[in-house]
Amino acid sequence: MTETQWWGNDPYWTDALDNISQAREDGGRFVTIDLAKLEDVIYKSDGPAYRLLEAMKSVDEHEGYDGYRGAPRLVLALLWRLQEYTEE
Repeated sequence: MTETQWWGNDPYWTDALDNISQAREDGGRFVTIDLAKLEDVIYKSDGPAYRLLEAMKSVDEHEGYDGYRGAPRLVLALLWRLQEYTEE
């Protein structure tokens, strides 16, 4: 069995976390997602759903000792990425 790359080394997730953290520090409280625009990207094999699947596998493999703390971080990062996709 091959080990999954830890999500915390992937800028796709870490940059999104940095961006959402900055937005929250600047007083941001909302994430807006245009569901119609999201349909273009959500089913792609390299899209956010499948990237999240791989990232959550890495949480399971690498963070069990630490209470799977990456799971909620990934949800926040995903929300930010979904908003970005629908702004494009």
